[in-house]
Amino acid sequence: MNGPSPFLSCLAFSVALVVLIPLHLHADASRPNVLFIAADDLRPELGLYGSRAITPNLDRLATRGLVFDRAYCQQAVCGASRTSLLTGLYPEYTGLRSAHVKGWREKWSEVITLNQLFTDNGYTTIGIGKIYHAWTAEKSDGPNWTQWVETEGAKYYVDEATIELGKQQAERFGVKFRRGPTTEAATTPGADALYHDGFRARKAAELIEGLADTKDPFFFAVGFSKPHLPFAAPKRFWDLYEPADFSMPENQDVPPGYPEFARAPRPGELRAYSDVPPSRDPKEFPEEMNLRMIHGYHACVSYVDENVGLLLEALEKSGKADNTIIVFWSDHGFKVGHHGTWCKHTNLETDTRVPLIVVDPRNDSAQGRTNALVELIDLYPTLAELCGLTPPGHLQGRSFVPTLKDPSQPHRDFAYSSYPRRPDNDIIGHSIRNQRYRYTEWWDVETGDILFRVATDLNADPGETTYVLLQEPDLIKTFAPEVKRIVEKAGTLP
Repeated sequence: MNGPSPFLSCLAFSVALVVLIPLHLHADASRPNVLFIAADDLRPELGLYGSRAITPNLDRLATRGLVFDRAYCQQAVCGASRTSLLTGLYPEYTGLRSAHVKGWREKWSEVITLNQLFTDNGYTTIGIGKIYHAWTAEKSDGPNWTQWVETEGAKYYVDEATIELGKQQAERFGVKFRRGPTTEAATTPGADALYHDGFRARKAAELIEGLADTKDPFFFAVGFSKPHLPFAAPKRFWDLYEPADFSMPENQDVPPGYPEFARAPRPGELRAYSDVPPSRDPKEFPEEMNLRMIHGYHACVSYVDENVGLLLEALEKSGKADNTIIVFWSDHGFKVGHHGTWCKHTNLETDTRVPLIVVDPRNDSAQGRTNALVELIDLYPTLAELCGLTPPGHLQGRSFVPTLKDPSQPHRDFAYSSYPRRPDNDIIGHSIRNQRYRYTEWWDVETGDILFRVATDLNADPGETTYVLLQEPDLIKTFAPEVKRIVEKAGTLP
């Protein structure tokens, strides 16, 4: 190939722009701070979205900002989703589609990440927890933060009895012991602070309060690992709910007529847990286990909520709340027994839709709710615009600041997500969501041939249990050209 690559040319242009703009290295009260809070595997299972989940802190946060009812991830797996958001690049362009996206920084060393943009523009940038897929500095773009805080605490369980139970279960089922049970209602004294998330919340709160006298603006990112498996939380969060109130969701399969590769891989990440039956088919799980996991998921959601509350309280104590943009987001959705299985790993609505709250105390219009379709990849250019930073030229997302100024303002005609068939990655499902339909095409990676098309009318069928394409064939004329256009755009730089 002659000449520089398109990415390097674009990067050179964006770097030139940054160099020409003087870095704001001194205090400037007009430059907002950012508190950037991430959850893991959190579907819109919050009180503010009409769920039974008990989330008073996030519900209160929602009253101060704009709640997005139609926010979507780029790919429903941790590493791919987070790397896309933080680089501003689609998985379709980078090829970073795995859960762990190992070596992404070496492959894309020229990319200016979200945290790097803020660091390079004079912000104090602090990261703690699961922002990228891992939570170590080495795997979290460490050199491009002012400070990366290593975490302590229990990664999975805090009760010794839980670990012992896991060993007994593994022996009984004749499987290799990897972790332990899918759930834990911890009774160890002080359990709130013993898990990773509890430690992170308390350490982050301490650091936020310590920013009270700082003059430079800050970008503070805190990533919580819950409600990711195992569904382990202090018992008092389990006690918020009555077990009898939980039942399996009604949508117990993918819609009839969907191809086999539309399903999530079985048993997926559940295989790591000791109480999963040997068959490992979620449809054969005991009812007690299914309901216990649903209960545990909700307990973990409430635990996340309390930890978020600690951050918000610390921000108020710091005196910085009036000039701090707050973003709360999750990396993807999650099936809690939906479609006859668990976890994520599909193009279905349950896996691609995420909670998103944006609070900008300087903007009275950014309040209430919006049905505007947005993608997580849009957060990078949005934050850059809100903070007056010139974004790098490679960003593939679009700022939704106009929607923050007027929540009735639409943002996208379609929200795009994709997912490869595992483990071969030989088929990619490309899914687009408009205000009414979710339409998905599965493409052969090698030939580009379209192997299957499906669509669901989510206004009429929010549980995504029916297949309407056969009844409404004209949808193909509408959606097929849009998928082609969107995928081509996702695979090239602006």
